[in-house]
Amino acid sequence: MSIWASDNRNGHVREALTLLLSQGVIDDFRIRPDDEFPFRVQVAAGIVPMTEHQAAHFALGAAAAHFGDLARNTGEA
Repeated sequence: MSIWASDNRNGHVREALTLLLSQGVIDDFRIRPDDEFPFRVQVAAGIVPMTEHQAAHFALGAAAAHFGDLARNTGEA
């Protein structure tokens, strides 16, 4: 069983950015396949152009930062 709807890395990155967008972590994103930096992620500081590799690492870091405290604080003493 997989948590991904897509079967390739580009699709996984798109799904991860969609999750971050739905949770309010990022403001928006665009994908321009023919561009040198196809992933354009809009955050409070502006638009950040990224490669697929950079966007994957960004998504991982943003998810860890956003959801990490929730995962660590389970309410157990």
